[in-house]
Amino acid sequence: MTSAENTGDQAARRMRWIARGTGSLVAAFWLFIGIVSAIVEPHTWTLEDAIMAGLMISSASSVLIAWWREGVGGAILVICALAHSTFAYVASGHHHGLAMLISGGPFLLVGILFLASWWRSRISQDR
Repeated sequence: MTSAENTGDQAARRMRWIARGTGSLVAAFWLFIGIVSAIVEPHTWTLEDAIMAGLMISSASSVLIAWWREGVGGAILVICALAHSTFAYVASGHHHGLAMLISGGPFLLVGILFLASWWRSRISQDR
């Protein structure tokens, strides 16, 4: 079986690397913000804090999975993006749309890029 890295499809390769780079940056940013927030503002964790930490860890983990398995990781990443957006809608006081876009939008974009790259590389393998 041919690896997705060895296919001749340049577009799939570009999408894959854009998704990997962007996903890694977004996940690192969220983890950095979470760690700094926990250090700077030490307080007793609420349910909201625990959910946000779980979302950050699951999103970063799904980016790592997508480096190894694009299809599975991309699908999990899309689910995490929807969870981020849903949580932002519930937790934000105002501007629900902006909160949803900021928290879930980048992960949704990266997840779709991983899925598109996986799909495109599968098509080129079948040729």
